[in-house]
Amino acid sequence: MKLVTIESTLRETGNKAKRVQTRATGNVPAVIYGNKEEPVSIAVNDKFIEKLLHTEGGAHAIVQLNFENTPDCNTPALIKAVQRHPIRDTLVHIDFLRIRLDQRIQSRVSVVLTGRAKGFLEGGVTDHQLREIEIECLAMEMPDHIEVDITELELGDSIHVSDLEVAEGITILTNAKFAVASIHAPRVLKTEEEEAAEAAEAAETAEGEEGGEGEENKEDGKEDKEGKK
Repeated sequence: MKLVTIESTLRETGNKAKRVQTRATGNVPAVIYGNKEEPVSIAVNDKFIEKLLHTEGGAHAIVQLNFENTPDCNTPALIKAVQRHPIRDTLVHIDFLRIRLDQRIQSRVSVVLTGRAKGFLEGGVTDHQLREIEIECLAMEMPDHIEVDITELELGDSIHVSDLEVAEGITILTNAKFAVASIHAPRVLKTEEEEAAEAAEAAETAEGEEGGEGEENKEDGKEDKEGKK
């Protein structure tokens, strides 16, 4: 994974007005924490971060945060969380986790399916069930994604986490029994005629049951009258 450099600045905290002011200057409020150090409130460029997040692996990108006036704060970091406005979908806040490039870290990476399954050519449907997995490795060995070739999958076949192949030094932490992708037989849609026939049959069955109950009630009433005589 490529280490992307982000020019950052320290920011004042304390009230909503400060955060609004930060966004008004084209920046996003953020925080750095981790590595047993105190959290630091910072601001990063909105457009740069937005562009980064839309690249492959951007949601969990490893970056180098640089501070021109406070170089002591410079640190590699992992994008840990991104908050967006629920309506406008604009960036609201970002969490960065401090990391060390010589230590193993844990992160999630996307799973990308490649190839065209044999079962798909037979009319099957590809079900991509697991789109991310959690792995552990050195920061600079973190892959942008993990590819899974589904070419040999036939109808009813599945690929599980245990089947994934990763580079040496990478440990998969996600449960090995989880299915990543499966090929299902196509669902058969009923025609309007079939649905109407089933509805009519169900109605006839219901009427028959009601008629049977009515006859039983008549018999019960007859027995009651004879008993009274």
